[in-house]
Amino acid sequence: MALNLAHQIGALSGTQIAAEFTTGEQSSSAPANVSGVRKLPLANLRCKSPVETVSPPMLTPPLTPRSAANRSGMMSPMLRADLSSACQAYGTLAPLETAEEESPAVAWKRGGKKEEKGGVPVYVMMPLDSVTYGNTVNRKKAMNASLQALKSAGVEGIMIDVWWGLVEREERGAYNWGGYAELLEMAKKHGLKVQAVMSFHQCGGNVGDSCTIPLPKWVTEEMDKDPDLAYTDQWGRRNYEYVSLGCDILPALEGRTPVQCYADFMRSFRDNFKHLLGDTIVVNFRIYN
Repeated sequence: MALNLAHQIGALSGTQIAAEFTTGEQSSSAPANVSGVRKLPLANLRCKSPVETVSPPMLTPPLTPRSAANRSGMMSPMLRADLSSACQAYGTLAPLETAEEESPAVAWKRGGKKEEKGGVPVYVMMPLDSVTYGNTVNRKKAMNASLQALKSAGVEGIMIDVWWGLVEREERGAYNWGGYAELLEMAKKHGLKVQAVMSFHQCGGNVGDSCTIPLPKWVTEEMDKDPDLAYTDQWGRRNYEYVSLGCDILPALEGRTPVQCYADFMRSFRDNFKHLLGDTIVVNFRIYN
């Protein structure tokens, strides 16, 4: 027995469907029982129809004005029209005019802040005999012209030796600052700073020494009484250029120690020139001994 398509559908649905049987030349219609047909579960079938994929519109990076101008005549048909138009329009714009920066000289004339100069400040060492043995400025006119020339050259200041043998020469505690006071006032007049070197040694006898300024007279007299106050080499030769460091804490100089003499000397310098300290005289002065 053959089942047609209607029988197959009825078997799947579980109902009896009238079927036509053909035997030879006769045909008969009788209900066909298809309950014995195995029912197959319906498969969860999914059909995926081919869908034409549409590619997104081509995005092009923005072009610079120069490249946009060069490529305007050969733009690709896939190039975005909005970006192409924007690049072409941007390429036709005139560059913005930048204001020319004023030079420091022009800004200064117009009341602007003067630009500070960089670099390292330069101090020029003055001659060792800038102050004479009589406590006056040596060659005053030449000294004044020299200070003016140094200021014109952009020098920050000068360095001078303040000799113990000149200021406290005659007797202990008697300080004569006349020559140095005049020299410092000249430096202040020209706008120069001063590095003061406290020199507690003798000038003369060394390389580059152009003059001779011994230790104070009252100090050398004490060294004559006690030669051990001076430096002595292995052959017993005495050197009166310095007071030996070995007696710094000994009251060998008329009841005072050498360190006390140095401190009193610098204290007198501070008291006499306190109006110039920090302005003309820089505070980092040196001590040579």
